[in-house]
Amino acid sequence: MSQQFHHIPSLLKPEELITLDVLIQKANFVDGKATASMAAKEVKNNQQLDNSSPEAMNAIQQLLTNAVMSSPYFNAAAQPKKIHPFIVSKYGPRQFYGWHVDSPIMGDPAIRTDLAMTIFLNDPATYEGGELMIQTSGGAVAMKPAKGDAVLYPCQFLHCVNEIKSGERMAAVTWIQSNIQSSEQRQLLFELNQVHAALNQRDKHAPETNLMLQAYSNLFRMWADV
Repeated sequence: MSQQFHHIPSLLKPEELITLDVLIQKANFVDGKATASMAAKEVKNNQQLDNSSPEAMNAIQQLLTNAVMSSPYFNAAAQPKKIHPFIVSKYGPRQFYGWHVDSPIMGDPAIRTDLAMTIFLNDPATYEGGELMIQTSGGAVAMKPAKGDAVLYPCQFLHCVNEIKSGERMAAVTWIQSNIQSSEQRQLLFELNQVHAALNQRDKHAPETNLMLQAYSNLFRMWADV
């Protein structure tokens, strides 16, 4: 997988998934084309949770947002500045989302979409097809991880959801404006963050631990979009 892609295992914990399942059952689904824009509207064939159930939707948004913002991995990889409200989507047999690129600006107030994230909400063994496909310079990458896992990736790539052959695919998607606009710089900071964490576990007071933190902080300060 490309170094700019991040598979985040167990972003949602089992108890959060149980609560989410109950909340989703209380809400209605509508045609997913309602939130598609530009060429995406022509290739989008799914359903999404209707905002007309505010109590359930607010609880879903709070649960997902809390889970995301409490994830050290997500915060290190995304360096989030703003997060678009989540959209919960459902795909049944013969439904899909064809190849498209996400809008560069979304929401009101608007955010710049540096990153997209899909959180998978059901067991991949319960549906056939439905892989998240991302087209990279090295070819298409297919992702279909476990329930509760997430995939975080730059919005610059064409991507699609393969047609569902049987079963049902449920996912929550969002978009992130990062404090670090460049995907290359963001990835370098993530790698330095991981090295510092390893050094910190070994000896938090060692000179090399402090030097790594200094380098990370100075690069972040140089590149931060604030």
